[in-house]
Amino acid sequence: MKKEFEKIKVIVCDIDGTIVDETREIHQVTVDKINELRDMGYVFALASGRPVRDLLDKYEEWKVDRQFDFIIGLNGVELYDNKTGKTESYKMLRKEWIKDIIGEMISFDPVIGMYVGNEYWCSLRTERSAFSAYKSRRTFAAKELPDFYVEDRGGIMFRMKLEIMPEVEKVLDRINSEERGYKGFKTQTDLVEFANAEANKGYALKMFCDKYGYELDECLAFGDTTNDNEMLKCCHGVCLKNGSDDTKACAEYITDKTDKEDGFVDFIDKYVLNND
Repeated sequence: MKKEFEKIKVIVCDIDGTIVDETREIHQVTVDKINELRDMGYVFALASGRPVRDLLDKYEEWKVDRQFDFIIGLNGVELYDNKTGKTESYKMLRKEWIKDIIGEMISFDPVIGMYVGNEYWCSLRTERSAFSAYKSRRTFAAKELPDFYVEDRGGIMFRMKLEIMPEVEKVLDRINSEERGYKGFKTQTDLVEFANAEANKGYALKMFCDKYGYELDECLAFGDTTNDNEMLKCCHGVCLKNGSDDTKACAEYITDKTDKEDGFVDFIDKYVLNND
């Protein structure tokens, strides 16, 4: 084991692009490594842009031995603690902000999405949006724009044509520089999400560590794109080789292999467990 990893007690992983590739299927070698780490006494967690509700049975779906120790959902707005069985919510997106965000993004002709309880709210029923509802085991609900900003929510999503994403990113840069109280970030090549500017995966990780007395220096986090940045910056951060340039820039380490090549497992074996 490398000296810098001797103190590690907590390992947190983003899902898509990190331990799961574009097929959204986890490889058996990754499942085996997660089980091995937990048997060795490491605390292991997931951190995702998806709601906690959608992740609670991932351990069963993936055939991991037991429930994850904690789960960060909605990019840090939600934190599930397996010891208590409870989910805490932090830093919601205010309804007036949601209205403002829609006003900024509507010119890009996006398909707007939002998780609300057991429903997946969407501005337009497309094959992709219907699949998102099905995949998250929610009822699809077509909504008008004012419906999205009736109440404070955890976040809002905008899926757009891939060719206009460079222009969208310019708008995100402008919005984020103006410190409006909310922020926007890419979570997929054609998807951007907005959340409270103070909400991020790193914030939720800190909340968990504070609760149980872990130091951030005892945490190792893996991610691949912008919504992972704060988490990777607040502890020992690892970006996958396939990750975005901004995430690589703020990570302490970059894996030698991509998500498709089981980069997470390779890094753990080479640098944490010295199994190579």
